[in-house]
Amino acid sequence: MNEQAYVKAVAKNLAASKQRNDEFVRDLESDIADALSAGETWEQIELRMGDPRHVAYEFNDNLSEKERAAGKKRKRTKVIAIVAAVVVVIIAAIAIATWWFLPSQHTAGQQIGVDEQTVIAQAEEAIGYLNADDFAGLESISIEAMADPSAKASIEEARDLISSDWGEFESFGSAYAAEVVQAGQVVEVAEIVAVYENVSVTYTIMFNEDMVLTGLYMK
Repeated sequence: MNEQAYVKAVAKNLAASKQRNDEFVRDLESDIADALSAGETWEQIELRMGDPRHVAYEFNDNLSEKERAAGKKRKRTKVIAIVAAVVVVIIAAIAIATWWFLPSQHTAGQQIGVDEQTVIAQAEEAIGYLNADDFAGLESISIEAMADPSAKASIEEARDLISSDWGEFESFGSAYAAEVVQAGQVVEVAEIVAVYENVSVTYTIMFNEDMVLTGLYMK
């Protein structure tokens, strides 16, 4: 990864107050800039500094109880903000649950002429873009709202809420797809388990009748 991605990876795992985190990030950026000016290559700097998660964890280990408490409070505030953003950009989980169990549920793809495996394969493609941090690819199969920067931020924050260290993607687990018709609208819903090195994530992914992604939820 480059310098910007490295600093961002460190910042995502910091657990202090916003002010203290920002100070640490500025110091880290300054240290990198000084090393580059001194003739050290970025590859050498990255090797010397090590895994960005370990840099963040070492910082967190040295925090005072006051800073830890401030960090937890910041996390709670962030969760509230994330939930609000997700409601705007992504169909809310309560809507997914409601739609999922409505009597108008049908075999996946019945109304639009595709089969269950096609819906599941499209959902796996969306997850693949997420695994690769390829948001441009994800946007290419999604409604316009997913191109909004807040959608990307919401997805990244949702990931962090599940775990700060997912590890590498390993395989897909169980998968199921169904079709729901509500108020004349056709929705294809796929629920897929994705297994990573350190966590298993259940994705619920929704498509409209044109198989364009309209909603994404993970837990």
